[in-house]
Amino acid sequence: MPPAAGNRNVLVTGAGGPSGMAAIAALKVKGFVVIAVDMREVAHAADAFIKVPAARDPGYLPVLREIMLQRRVTWLMPTVSEELVLIARAAPQLRRDGIATYIGEAEAVRICDDKWDTACALKSAGIAVPAGAVGDANSPAVRALGFPLVSRPRVGRGGRDVVVHDRPGLAALAADPVWQAFMPGTEYDVLMVAHPDAPHEIVASQVFEKTVLKEGRVGNALELVPAEAADVAQLARDAARALHLCGPMDMDIRRDPQGGPRLLEINARIGAHTLKAPAIFDALAGFFERGHLG
Repeated sequence: MPPAAGNRNVLVTGAGGPSGMAAIAALKVKGFVVIAVDMREVAHAADAFIKVPAARDPGYLPVLREIMLQRRVTWLMPTVSEELVLIARAAPQLRRDGIATYIGEAEAVRICDDKWDTACALKSAGIAVPAGAVGDANSPAVRALGFPLVSRPRVGRGGRDVVVHDRPGLAALAADPVWQAFMPGTEYDVLMVAHPDAPHEIVASQVFEKTVLKEGRVGNALELVPAEAADVAQLARDAARALHLCGPMDMDIRRDPQGGPRLLEINARIGAHTLKAPAIFDALAGFFERGHLG
């Protein structure tokens, strides 16, 4: 079912997060009516705001469906990591109901949600990732990585609980960590959109160099600048194609000691810095304007 003619009502989740705020700002500029939701009362620039349960609450999706019905929403833009697998599974029915939902297939999104599964799937497809392992810090597989190495949550968002271990004795903050060889080189943020009907067709892409990280060597980017890095862009494209991802993506890539790019993680959603890459929203709005539901 195509979107109702003239109806430009968009539901943006995670209104208080960086990705949600970016989405609201960009959509308002493009003339959309934005209904924003979050699990907490937050400052926002949307046309309307509704408080909802947490993404992992069993009532979350039914509440979203009720809001979309009442507000005549024709485009759902998820921005919260914890909801992405749920939304991907619901996306086929949402599209049948006339609600555009630009997100990858459920299994691809599930793989991206798990950093270890992401690394394993990409490695098996010949995509460069850091050497890694799971398990106890003293397990043979982890010890074989040497130092420095990084521990990060297997499932988690942003740079939370990421620790650089220069030597033994520093505990991981994550309860179920992924261990990876530390990549000492430049870190990049790659934003992309792949066509829903042809995932191999990347319709928009922007590479940023992260110039300041929150925790110094790791963490969320506090400052970043557009970068010309053809090998980084190609690695991101190859990764998206290997997992048959479509819709918006946000990838972290870092250079190894030899200067080669290696993929750290994939977020199957728009990124926090998407306002700096107008082509991303142009591509998504273009799908909507042409009646493409995802």
